[in-house]
Amino acid sequence: MKILFNLINLIPNFGIHSLQVAFLASEIAKSLNLDPKKAFLSGYLHDIGVLIPHENFVLDDINATYLINHDIPSGNELTRMHTVIGSFIVNQFEFLRDISEIILKHHALPKFLDEKSENDIYANILSISEEISKYHFINEDIDYDDLFFPILSIKNRFFDFIFKATIDILRREFLIWVLDDIKHGIINRKMLLDYLLGDDLRLKNENLVDEGILVSFIVDAKSKFTKDHSWRVATVARDMAKTAKLDQDKLFIAGLYHDVGKITTPFKILEKKGKLTDDEIRIMKKHVYYSYIVLNDYKDEPWFYPAVRHQERIDGSGYPFKLKGNEMSFEDKILQVADYFSALLEDRPYREGFEKEKAFEITYDTAKKGILDMQAVEVLNETLKKEVDYRNISYISKIQENIDLFVNGLLQ
Repeated sequence: MKILFNLINLIPNFGIHSLQVAFLASEIAKSLNLDPKKAFLSGYLHDIGVLIPHENFVLDDINATYLINHDIPSGNELTRMHTVIGSFIVNQFEFLRDISEIILKHHALPKFLDEKSENDIYANILSISEEISKYHFINEDIDYDDLFFPILSIKNRFFDFIFKATIDILRREFLIWVLDDIKHGIINRKMLLDYLLGDDLRLKNENLVDEGILVSFIVDAKSKFTKDHSWRVATVARDMAKTAKLDQDKLFIAGLYHDVGKITTPFKILEKKGKLTDDEIRIMKKHVYYSYIVLNDYKDEPWFYPAVRHQERIDGSGYPFKLKGNEMSFEDKILQVADYFSALLEDRPYREGFEKEKAFEITYDTAKKGILDMQAVEVLNETLKKEVDYRNISYISKIQENIDLFVNGLLQ
C-alpha cells in the first residue's frame, strides 16, 4: 500500500485532500473505538474512482475547484459515478475488498445508511472528514470556528454521534495544526503513516503484484499512448527472465512499477504530436526520479533497482544517475531492453508502433552502438522466437478488462 499512497501523494491537490481525509477519518474512528487503520485506508482511497477516466478531464485538471465541485451534494442520492467506480475497483483486489462498501457509500445521506452497520458508520465518517478537508483546503489561517459553523450548517448529513465526536476532536489544536501542515507539505504521507500505522501496510510480494496492477493501470490510463505500457514491459521482462533463467517474479514486478513516476508527467507532454522542447524533455525524464521516490520504501527489494534504472544506458548516456555498464546488474539491463523494445511496439503521438521485426532491429542496432547491453538483446532475440504477440496486448490483466468494461458500461 505504501507505493499506492506515494503515488496518490504526487498528484497535486488530490494527494493533499486524500491525506487530510485519511487523517481526519482515523482520528474520528479512534474516538469512537473503531479501527483507525481501516478508516485511514478508506480515507486515503475514498476518491480513487476519480483517477480512472470517466469524465471529460485529465489528472492534470484536478485542482481545488474540481475537488470541491465534484462533491457538491444533490440532496437525494446514495452514490456518485466516482464512488461506484472506486468501489468496483477496490473490490477487484482481495487486500482492499474490505473497504469497497465504505467507498461506495461515502456520499450517502444518513437516510440511506444504517447506523448499526459498521461500514455505514465508516462511510459517514468519510463524508464529514471530506467536508472539513474541503473547507480547510480553500481557506488560510483556519481555526475551530472556521470549521465548526460550515459543518453545523450541514449537520443533517451526518449521524448525530459522528457529528458530536467530530466536533469534540475539532477542538484540539493538534488536529487543525496537522491539517495545516499537510496542506503546506510540512507533514507528508510517510510521517503520518509512521505515526498511525507503522509498517502494517508493507505488502508481501503476492499483494505487490495486485497493487502493481492497480498502480500501473492508474499511471498508464493518463494517456491512450501509454495505456498498456507497464503490463507490456512486465510481460516482456518476465519472459526474458525465463529465457535467461533469472527470477521471473522480480522482473515482472519491476516492469509493473518502473513508470509509476509518470503520474507527474503532464498530459500535454505525453500526447504531444511534435518534437518535445528541451524543457519538455527535462520534465519527461524526471519521471524516473519520481519512480525512485514512490518506490523508495522498497529499496531493499530485489526488483527495486531494475525498476528505477530502466532509463540508464551502459555507455553512461542514460538518466538519472548516468550509470555505466559494470555499475548495473544484468537484471537492470534486461529491464532496459524490455522497456526500450516495448516502447517501439507502441503507438506514440508522433509515430505508429513498429512491427515486432522492425522493433527488434532498432533495439539491436542501439545495442551495436553500445547504448543497450548486447547480451540482454540476445536474450530478447531468443525470447521472441516463441512467437508471443507482444504488440497486441490489449489489457494489463483480467482486472483491467473488468474495470474497463464496467466503466464503459456505466457511461453508455
